[in-house]
Amino acid sequence: MSDAADSQADPHDDDLAEFVRGQRSHRVHPARVVLAVFALAASAWVLAPTLDELAYHASGQAAPIDVTNATGDVLAAIKDGTWVKASVILGNKGLDVPAWRPGSLRMGPITIREVVGAPFVVEFDAERDARLVPFADADVDGRLVTFSAERGELRDIAGWYARELRVAVPADARAIVVGERPGQLDRYVVAWVTAASVVVFSWAGILRRLRPR
Repeated sequence: MSDAADSQADPHDDDLAEFVRGQRSHRVHPARVVLAVFALAASAWVLAPTLDELAYHASGQAAPIDVTNATGDVLAAIKDGTWVKASVILGNKGLDVPAWRPGSLRMGPITIREVVGAPFVVEFDAERDARLVPFADADVDGRLVTFSAERGELRDIAGWYARELRVAVPADARAIVVGERPGQLDRYVVAWVTAASVVVFSWAGILRRLRPR
């Protein structure tokens, strides 16, 4: 009887409890840290440039601003992320982006095409907007952004556009991202919420493991 009793741990033995706590490992496997860092870096790299789209989605702008006859000075006074519309004649200079366009969640094929007689270009989904062909007269609307090789979300595309087509891109050029309207960019909300959840879950597990018990 005494041997059986001695073999059972006293639940009120403070020394034993302290010993058990000391045996618990607070170490985190390096792979978990690497994955958490990767999740954070990948999310920041892909999504940070799309914060403007997220703000545009929630802007609540009720109607687009007509920039059909807007000069460069007028366009300069309109900030990026404004919903605009225009009646345009498309030129024959265009560039196709075959895959994902950096700085957005738009997937190719995407076409960047000049507008005749206006200080901006249009970006559109080549598969959905088959009407937007060279010399077509069309009404377009979408998000206004900077089109410059030096700055803005389209800087890489603007530089590529200038090199491939051997044209000079004006410093004040703008682009209309056709089809992006306030309140209709749910993919950005879903992407941000999903990425934030993954990052929080990854780091919460690590911090919970390291927390003293």
